[in-house]
Amino acid sequence: MIKPEAKNFDIKTVATWEEKRKGYFVTTGWRKPLPFSCPPVFGGTDHPSPEDLFLAAVATCTLSTILQLCDSLHTEPETLSVTTSAEIQFNRLKNDYEISTIKCMINISGDVFLLQRVCDLIPKYCIIGKHIKPAINYEIKIEPAS
Repeated sequence: MIKPEAKNFDIKTVATWEEKRKGYFVTTGWRKPLPFSCPPVFGGTDHPSPEDLFLAAVATCTLSTILQLCDSLHTEPETLSVTTSAEIQFNRLKNDYEISTIKCMINISGDVFLLQRVCDLIPKYCIIGKHIKPAINYEIKIEPAS
């Protein structure tokens, strides 16, 4: 359903710790170093944490997947927003933190029939979403075009 632009492609990210609680990463296609930090609960600074970046990856991958699927069905959403959230809990048995729940709220408007078909396909085609555990709980709100 998604039109392939290329058969294969590679991505690479290099992360380095520059200061006590702050690092930088450089990734394929983006030469400028981007800052990141520990989560604020662990004394991080005012930069995104790896957990923030993880949720941003889920949100942006979901959004770009929606747009690719819409293109394949010759429709375009009038409005589109994706909000992600996660519950991170301390597991006493493992003495470690783990993500217990990932929620992805999609608000979209346009051709309801076609957008419902698009949204049904997200779990199958979102590269990030289909490869992470726990599974993403999608909540979808489709409004007719105004």
